[in-house]
Amino acid sequence: MLVKLKNNVPVEWPVTFTRVKHDNPNVSFPSNTSTVDVTLYGFAPYKYADPEEYDPEYQNCVEVTPVLSGDNYVQTWQITDKYTSDERTAYDAQKETNRIDELPDIHRATRNNLIEQTDYFALTDVTMSDAMTAYRQALRDLPSHSNWPNLESGDWPTEP
Repeated sequence: MLVKLKNNVPVEWPVTFTRVKHDNPNVSFPSNTSTVDVTLYGFAPYKYADPEEYDPEYQNCVEVTPVLSGDNYVQTWQITDKYTSDERTAYDAQKETNRIDELPDIHRATRNNLIEQTDYFALTDVTMSDAMTAYRQALRDLPSHSNWPNLESGDWPTEP
């Protein structure tokens, strides 16, 4: 990969050797282009680089102009905060409100799935034990539990 330079400043990246040929139509390049000194034609070697770790929920990461490191221009990244301190506090508060608002639906879906997993006990050719009957009833009663919808692990009935 290469970077196109104008006045020794990267203006386009990454580009391939095809771009060198395109920009220099009157030059006959060898078939093995790895031996060509691309700097003579306004290009330089380019290397990809991963951005440093960042939190995409709270930060933006954008590619910026490559930086010369040795003989290569290296891809660089700029990481910035998405929110001011006050905006982040408000964002986190809204996120927590949304989480709490979604708890009843999440717990109902979990409860329904657990009941569904035991539905085969309710078939006419299966005898359901008293313990399984109590378990299924406890699952159906969860929305009336005193901790609903803020159930903790101990609030869920245990399958027999």
